[in-house]
Formats: sequence, structure tokens, C-alpha cells
Amino acid sequence: MEFHFNEVFEHMMKLHNLDTVILLGHINPDGDASGSVMGLSHYIDTVYPEYRAIPFLAGNLDKGPGKFVRSDQIFAPFSAPKEKNYGVIVCDTATKARIYGYEIYEKAEGSIVIDHHRSNEGYGEVNNTCRSEACCENIFHMLDWKRWLDAGKTSRSGDGIHPNAADYIYMGILHDTECFSRAKLRTFEAAAGLLKLGVDHNYAMGTMHTRTFEELKKVSQLYQMAECTDDGKTAYVVIDRHTADEKAISYEDIQPVSGCLRDCEDLEIGFTMFEEEPGAWRCSFRSDGKRINVNDLLTPFGGGGHAGSAGLRIRTDNIEKLKRQILELMAEMKDGRFISCT
Repeated sequence: MEFHFNEVFEHMMKLHNLDTVILLGHINPDGDASGSVMGLSHYIDTVYPEYRAIPFLAGNLDKGPGKFVRSDQIFAPFSAPKEKNYGVIVCDTATKARIYGYEIYEKAEGSIVIDHHRSNEGYGEVNNTCRSEACCENIFHMLDWKRWLDAGKTSRSGDGIHPNAADYIYMGILHDTECFSRAKLRTFEAAAGLLKLGVDHNYAMGTMHTRTFEELKKVSQLYQMAECTDDGKTAYVVIDRHTADEKAISYEDIQPVSGCLRDCEDLEIGFTMFEEEPGAWRCSFRSDGKRINVNDLLTPFGGGGHAGSAGLRIRTDNIEKLKRQILELMAEMKDGRFISCT
């Protein structure tokens, strides 16, 4: 059934007699999460001046999307809201445990969940989960853009202010599809529609190109540290806290490495393991999503995401044991001995 955001949103606000809605994403927000939250916030700000939209994001969002968010002329989403009576919209977040601002969600009078993960657990007063390449793709298809354009003629979002709703939604699609390297017809229809709304592709691409020359040199070190396993089909980089401090390597430096490894012609899987603080590891896995579904691979360890792109945050004092367990499960999956429960 087609999901019409305006109808559902208006119903929630009127049913609970609300004038404020808080928009939330997941912990460690990426381009899709921040694009969804900020894009919908701008849309509501334009189309519904009678309601107050408050986006709330974690401050550790990825560097590229951060260029948009920190230049925003309407919203400052890094301060926790103090409102008492409000509704919530949760974007791009499969489980309640991954909501950034979970206590805000719990105290809301009404809730709408918009997601695209197969692993979504169906929470929320209204849950619209449609599997796709990006949550922002779903959001594009559910919004009344003509109404947004009409309202924009007299609203703040129509006064040349950027980034606006369309900019954010386009940016989110760019990031979650890795510049359309994973895209279907519906994805390109959304992108074309957003360009017709006035999005400047080059402006949004500025959030993809954020590396300095010095950062590029550090990334070259990371590739030199990569190791192969699985008969040369899997490559990975593990960076502990000592090495990270010694070589001044940040998560932003290592974040794209798994995808670049996966894209090598002779590799099927690329992954990284990075110790953000003593005992706290952040892992990124990429595959073609066919032979190995990395969402299924990481779900038993408390992680997840998509078939071709998934992550894991975990506390462990034995990263070698964790790596070995993941590689053993990967071997089971390749041999057909693993049965997915998702």
C-alpha cells in the first residue's frame, strides 16, 4: 500500500493535539540518516508552519554530511530538545536500541517510523518500512513535493536557503548508494525528481569529497596494512587504539576503506575494525550482497544493516577472537551451513 506522509503526519498531530514533532535517526548517523532527519524537518518547516519541527542528531555524524548540517541556516540539531508534549518521527533506524535519543522516542505522544532495512523490528505507532537502497529514496516517493514548492514561495525554504529539504534527500541517496553504485530504477526516479526540483548535483557531491591531501596519505598507509584471507577473496584492516594514536588515524580515515576493498575486482568482501577507545570497536563490512549477506553475517554479533553494507559496534578485549568468529561464520555461509534468522 502506498504511504502518504502528509496524511499520516497530519493524523498523528491532530489525534494527539500536538504542535511539535521531534525527528530522530540512528546512533553514528550517516548521510542517509542525517539526510532523512534534516530533509523531513525542512519539509515540515515549509509545508506546516503551524507545527514546530525539531531535528536531533548525534554530533559524531560522518564528515561529509556534516558539511550540510553544520551549514544549515534553519536548524541546529545537536542540542537535546526539552519539550514535554510532542510526536516523533524516527528515520533510517531498524531497531529501537539503535535510536539516538531513545528516551525522547519513549516519551512521545505519537510516533511514525520510516525505514528501509529488512531487519526493521516493526516498532512505532505507525511503521512504514519499504526495502530500498536508501531511506531518503523512500522519503522522496512519499512526500507531496508540489505542496512543498507552493509553500516554498512564501517560506524560509523558498528564499534561496540551502541546504533545503530536496538537497538533504538527494544527499542521503548519494551517500547510501555510494554515488549510485547500488541503485535500482526507483532510486534513479527519485534522483531525477529531486534534480527537477532544483537540486544542484555538484553541490550535493561536495559532501562526498571531503579528503585533504594529508588524509589521503594516511589512507594509503591503511591500504598497505591490509591483509587477505579466504583464499584471497576477503581483505581487511584492523587498527587498535595504540596504532590509531601513533599514526593519527581517525574513524573518518578508515571508514571508506572497506568499500574500496570490496570494489577490487579480485575481492568479494572488505572489512575494517577500528578501536575508537580502549575496548570499544567499530567495524564496517562491505560485500556485493550476493554470496555473503553482511547483514546476516553481523546480526549474531549485535550488528547489521544491509545485504551489501553493514556495521558493528562492540566492546571486546579480544579482537582477534571476534575476527576469527566472524570469519568462521563467513565460511559457514559460503558452505551453506548457516541459516539466516532475519
